[in-house]
Amino acid sequence: MEKVNSEIQKQLMDIILKEIDDPSVGVLSITRVETTSDLKESKIYFSLLDETKYDKVGDILKAMNAFMRMLLGKRIRLKILPELKFIPDTSIKYSVDMYKKIEEVRKDDRERESK
Repeated sequence: MEKVNSEIQKQLMDIILKEIDDPSVGVLSITRVETTSDLKESKIYFSLLDETKYDKVGDILKAMNAFMRMLLGKRIRLKILPELKFIPDTSIKYSVDMYKKIEEVRKDDRERESK
């Protein structure tokens, strides 16, 4: 399954970069793919540079789903081509927020120690 997920991720990134001509998508990255063992569904986690566009880009990906799935079927030979479910991946934002909080605590600690 790891190989299948990796190939789906690679091909979908290529499809999004080359075939989807919508500037509102902006900078999009597929962070991971999780396909069920029966190949019926692939959860495609995506991340955006502009966090305010998750809903809009999610709608665009949903609208383009059949088109992307058709192109994916031409590029990957699988017994069953999974349904694609696009899910915003906010883990990067969470990591950045946690980093900022840790840095704030460190700064506060340094200020207290210097007094």
